[in-house]
This record gives sequence, structure tokens and C-alpha cells, in this order.
Amino acid sequence: MPLSVSEAFYMGTKSGGRFFGRTGSFEKDFWFNALVLEDDPMIAQRYSLEDRLEKFIHTGDDRHICARYVEGEKL
Repeated sequence: MPLSVSEAFYMGTKSGGRFFGRTGSFEKDFWFNALVLEDDPMIAQRYSLEDRLEKFIHTGDDRHICARYVEGEKL
């Protein structure tokens, strides 16, 4: 069976982060590696967070990335 969006997201963050050390989670003592996405308020009102994340995963439109962090440092 295909993975759900939440299963794939978990595998790409928390689960996959274990391979690289303390990354992939917002837990204490973990590195903060993240993309900050800007979301259209009209879209946010009509679709769930999971639907909006799935759209970003499929389209990968980097125009919606407003910040990037690696090990807590803003790039």
C-alpha cells in the first residue's frame, strides 16, 4: 500500500533524522533544521495542514520558502 503523507513526512524527518544524529525533531537537544513556509491565507482557510503540506511536497515551489535553518542557524 502507498504511504500516507503523515507516514512519509515522519520517515523523512523524525525516523530518517536518527541516521544523522540529533535531527528531525523539535525535542530538546536536537538540531533545528527547518524550512519556514509562507502559506496563502485563502488556501489555509479551505484546506487542512496535511493537504497543504502534501501540495508543497508534490510541487516543491521554493517561492513559498521564507526561511531556512540548519543546526539552528538561519541561512
